[in-house]
Order: sequence, then structure tokens, then C-alpha cells
Amino acid sequence: MPHGFDIADDLHDQLRGPVPPQAVAWVEQQTASRVTASQPLEGGQSAAVHRLTLDGHDDVILQRFVLDWIMEEPWTPDNEALVLRLLRNTAVPAPEVIAADPNGQETGVPAVLMTALPGGVVWDPPELDPWIDALIDTMTAIHSIPVAPGVREWEAYAPQDAPPAWTRHRSAWEAAISAYEDERPRGHRVFLHRDFHPGNILWHAGSVSGVVDWVSSCAGPAEEDVAHCRVNLARHHGQAVADRFLQRWLNVTDRSEYHPYWDLLTAVSMSGEDPDPRLDEFVAASAARL
Repeated sequence: MPHGFDIADDLHDQLRGPVPPQAVAWVEQQTASRVTASQPLEGGQSAAVHRLTLDGHDDVILQRFVLDWIMEEPWTPDNEALVLRLLRNTAVPAPEVIAADPNGQETGVPAVLMTALPGGVVWDPPELDPWIDALIDTMTAIHSIPVAPGVREWEAYAPQDAPPAWTRHRSAWEAAISAYEDERPRGHRVFLHRDFHPGNILWHAGSVSGVVDWVSSCAGPAEEDVAHCRVNLARHHGQAVADRFLQRWLNVTDRSEYHPYWDLLTAVSMSGEDPDPRLDEFVAASAARL
């Protein structure tokens, strides 16, 4: 099962349940059309995302921020709407904003309504190398977008206080957690997706047709997106594929070095209670390169 598609039972009703009538009415008002069908989209664990079919119009995507974390990051809906507007005239295929309800006054919770893009997520392509190349081309296209005023600045996610109980490489995790407090290596400041991985890339007819989930987009080190994708690749395909992704990125960007700090910083913020052997091996390999 692709990463992000498994969801705890207690979250299922919140994230995959029916769209409330209040939100449906808002969508119909914003689109001047009637909602005839609703389908929850698999993949995310941070927001409720539904594809809505409209009478006489193209499908739309409704993203509702229904979980408590939005109270700590209330800027999120406005940030996504801003970023999607900035992307409108770029080479990066992204949804277009139709409307936003950042405070939830109309829909009950903060929400963003956007256009739907063709295609679906691909985690297991028939050939890895062209797939990796397309991921890198998409990521570097994002990084080439000029940083516009109003875009948030990157901040690192704090790690857990201690290594996970299930790790076989406790000293590696301790080194990774300590790295969070260390002086950061110099990064290359660019426009970031901030959640770049195969689960947020849509494919249609063998090509990338869209990039979704821009809620965390900001300006920061390119290495952040590289590391985030590497961790996800390692967890799904193994270390070797994550390393192939890195080497191709270094070649494309004409860089000779990549500090393992970025891998460790990302990995320690993604650990959970359930054993994750591939993440464990990823942390061990990265810590060994310090």
C-alpha cells in the first residue's frame, strides 16, 4: 500500500466521510452549479480532500482542514491559496484556486476550493529511471520559480525528543536528533514545495500532469525537498532508489556535495510509534556519512 494511503480508523470518518451540507452549499454558490457526486481522495492524512462532480462543469477539489493542527497553523489555507495563484503562469502544472474560506465562516472549517487535474499517483512505475528523472525535472522546475513577496520562510520541523523504541540503530537516531540543534550547513534558497514526494505528483499518459498539496510551500533550502523525497523513496522502494534520486539531482543541478544533515533533519521528524525498518536503515546510513 503506498505511503500515506493507510489511515488510522479514528481519522477515517473525519478525512474520508461525506462533505457536510454547509460545505456543499458553499461550493455550489462559488461555482454557480449543483454538486451531483462526491468522492474522497486517498493519500493525505492532514486534511479532508474530496473530488466533487458538478452539473455542467468540470470536477473540482474541495480541501477542508478538519483536524486540530490547523489551530496551531491558521495561516495554512491562505498560504496554499497564495501559492496556487503564484503558480498560475508557471511551467509547473498545479490546481487553480476557485475560492477560499480561510476562517471557515462559510463552510464550518477552513477550506480551499480548486480545479481538478487529470491523472493519478504512481508509486511503482514500470521503469524507475524515467520516473526518477521526471520527479527531478518537476522538482527543479518548482525550485526555479522566483520567490515572491508574501511566501513564508522555511522552518525546520522539530524532531522527537528521543529515538523511537523500535530502532535497531539508537546511536544513529541520537546523532540525528542532535543534528537538529547543530549549526545548519548552507543551503540553496529556492521556492519549495515542502512536501515533495511521489504521492503528491499526478501522472497522465506517462507524463507528469500535476503537482498537488501546496499547503506547506515556502522559501528555503532546495535540500529540504530533496531530503523529503529521499525519505519517502527509501520507505517505499529502499535506500538504493533514494540514492539514485540524489545522484541524478546532483548531476542535473551540477552540484558535487549533499550534506546528510538534510536527510537526518527530515527523517527524525517523520518517525512514529510503529516500527519502520526502512526508515531505520535510512537514518543509519545518513548518520554514517556525518
